[in-house]
Amino acid sequence: MIRNRVSVMLVLAILVLSGLGLAGCTSDDSGKEIAVMVPSADHGWTGAVLTYAQEKADELNKDDAVNEKFKVKVFAATDVENQIKQVDDLLSKSGSIGGIVILPYDNGLQSTLEKIAAADIPFVQFDRVITSPMIDEKVVSNVKGDNEGIGYETAKRFVEKGLTKDDYVYEMIGDNSSVPELRSNGFRTYLSEQGWTKEEIDKTVVKSAATGWSRDTGKELFESWFGSAQLDTSKENWIFTHDDEIAIGVLESLNGSALDAGKKEAFLKQLKALGASSGLAEMHAILKDKHQTIARPSTFDIFSVTYDPAMIQEAMQVMTDFLMKKGTVEQDHVIPVKVVDAGNVADFKAFGTYEEK
Repeated sequence: MIRNRVSVMLVLAILVLSGLGLAGCTSDDSGKEIAVMVPSADHGWTGAVLTYAQEKADELNKDDAVNEKFKVKVFAATDVENQIKQVDDLLSKSGSIGGIVILPYDNGLQSTLEKIAAADIPFVQFDRVITSPMIDEKVVSNVKGDNEGIGYETAKRFVEKGLTKDDYVYEMIGDNSSVPELRSNGFRTYLSEQGWTKEEIDKTVVKSAATGWSRDTGKELFESWFGSAQLDTSKENWIFTHDDEIAIGVLESLNGSALDAGKKEAFLKQLKALGASSGLAEMHAILKDKHQTIARPSTFDIFSVTYDPAMIQEAMQVMTDFLMKKGTVEQDHVIPVKVVDAGNVADFKAFGTYEEK
């Protein structure tokens, strides 16, 4: 009789303990990590991405519904190898990873992204999109600004301001990832739609080496190109930069003393427009003519096409919505762009800080 009572009590104890165990683990996702992987602040735009990512992570971690299942953590990589190592470290504990949001450092991350796909970890690519059959099949969403739209709108603006097939366009690219490729393609697409042949485009548009999105490198490349360029006074000049930082480097050069004064004077008479993109506060100050040292140009058009670093927050929300099973997620999530100039700059929010005069 006593033995039977003990057996019953043991069974009841096991049931109670089992119940407690179930109550403590309401979901297989409980406590899993959403890893947000971005480059470190190597220039203004990526610096802002990192800031916005941490801001969104803090917001999500305070959301009780999300916090019950996931913890959001931001990782900043110093270079390609560092980002690859960060991913490898995560994959070594893949059972604790709920999802990954990644801004790939560059195209060197392809095999790493394929590892994520092979591990069946949900992932969202942000900004720089790397493609392969495996990545395309498994990626939850590619969240990005309209990089082709930046090139397209720049070419459209140039043509509206008078660009012809007899002119010269100096295109200053960011790096060797998909972003500059798309911006270049968009620029050429618009010209093609206007009846330009590939040969005419290739004759008119000349690319720089990669600036690495750096103001200083952009400035150095511009000054090197300027020093070696044979200016043709029959051609008008147009500069298409892939980022505000690069454009400001060009403006610093044009406002400085490093360039030959006579050649610079002739060049400025032929310069028709300088196009940029992103939305840096310092560029907005130039467009408002409130920059401390660079006056808004009066002899040529200047504008910046939007590419808001706060888009990282949308990428993080897309990942969270997918994991929380909130509605349908678009695999190709493109955020439209707009042209910002002196006439409408007050309508747009810049990123970063700059003390206007």
